[in-house]
Parts: sequence; structure tokens; C-alpha cells
Amino acid sequence: MGERGAMRRFSSRRWRILSYLAQHGSASTMDVALVCAASRLTAHRDLVWLHESGLVNRERLPEDRTHTWWYEVTAEGTEVLRRALTASGRPVPLRLGQRSSGRADALLFLPLVEVSRRNPGLCELFQWLPTMETSSWLRQHDLARLRADGYGVWLQDGRCLRFLVHVDRGPIGDVVAEHERPASGLGGLLAGYRRADRLVPVGAILVIAQDAEREERLRADLLRGPLRNVVATTTRQLLYRHWPDEQVWQVSGKIGRCRLIEVGS
Repeated sequence: MGERGAMRRFSSRRWRILSYLAQHGSASTMDVALVCAASRLTAHRDLVWLHESGLVNRERLPEDRTHTWWYEVTAEGTEVLRRALTASGRPVPLRLGQRSSGRADALLFLPLVEVSRRNPGLCELFQWLPTMETSSWLRQHDLARLRADGYGVWLQDGRCLRFLVHVDRGPIGDVVAEHERPASGLGGLLAGYRRADRLVPVGAILVIAQDAEREERLRADLLRGPLRNVVATTTRQLLYRHWPDEQVWQVSGKIGRCRLIEVGS
């Protein structure tokens, strides 16, 4: 298909899909349907069109019994998007088309998008920044030493929660003694906040621990050395079983779990 002909058929939704893949890495048809607030069939048709146009690649993982297609932007798709952004005077994001999928996208961003879709007018993920844009946001606030996996703004019950999110990667290094595994890597997760000389301008720091034992180790560490900001923790298992706006968050120094919007209260 010629580029001029393709451009005439480039709907705003297809631009959004291409932009999402270029900035967030690979995604499934269901992921794209959520982001674009479209049906799965509509997302599938758009992805097939982009694939046949040479703007995205797709693959199925050999070990995946669900045979899910995963899509990612091609070099040609990245260049088409780059030219369009430049022509419109908009900035071109760093490492456009070269990003891997963020852990926070799957665990928090996409589920919150779905919660927003299911409850229109009651709650909304008002803003989300992936890792690269979160780093830029931190630099703008003179907090370049901090590293976070995402930044978001959640609206619910007439309240607003601005948050940074960190995803626990688990034990650091190839050789870790068994008795050290529950705490390995946790020390550096929030170290940047302890070095910061002021409050970070968000309502809460969210941490998604790999499992319940690591969450308890993290909470114990926060009790010994509290941060200036409110810190709330949960686990991957809880987020697999519940929506992230539900009562799955533990605020450091408090008993019991609360809803996401209540974290900063």
C-alpha cells in the first residue's frame, strides 16, 4: 500500500494505537481495545490493518497456550509517527519505538483504564506517564535522582490522588543466598526518596511487591525509617485477583488495607 493511500485511511484511533505501541512497547489486542475504548473486534481490525501496512509486527510466544498475538511498532511505523509529530510541531518522545513494555503498565495502568471504562462518571485515570515520561517529570521537579515506573492521577469520590509507582523486580543478581532472597533488592527500591531533601509533589508513593513476604519486609523497613511521603504497598498476587482501585493497599504505619483513593487520606 502506498504511503499516501495509507495516510488517507489513517483514522485517529489508528494513530493512537501506533503511538501507544511506540511509547509502551508490545501489547495484545485486548490491551489496545482498553486503551482506545474500542471493542476487541475493532482493535483487531485496526491492528491487522497496521500489520498489513508494515507499521507493526506481531508474534505469538511458543509457550503461550492462549495463542495471543503480541504487536509492536516497526521501524517504518516509528518513522511515520516521528514525521507526523514533527510536522504538527509536537515533541518527539525519547526512544520512540525502542521501549520495552513497562511492568507498571500491565499491573496498574491497563487495569485502571478498565475500571474507568466500567464506571464512567464515577472514577477516572485522569493521567498516566510511562517510565521515560515519568523520569522527565521528575527532572522538571529537580528530582532527577529518583527513578519510578510510572506517574498517575486517579479521580474518585470527588477526590484526586497523584502518585508515583514502583514495581519490585525481586531478588537482585544471579547468585543470591536463599535466606537473603526475601529482602534482596528492597533496600534500593525507595533509596532515592531517603536521599531527597524535600517532599516529592505527589499524594502517595505506591509500591507493588513481588509477594507477601517481600511486602512485609518492605513495611518493616519503612517503620524503621519512614519517608516524608505517604507510602502504600500491595502485591502482584492481590492485583491479579482484584482491581487496583479496591481495598488492596496498605499504608505504612496503619493497620489494614484501603482503597486506592483513600491512600492519601
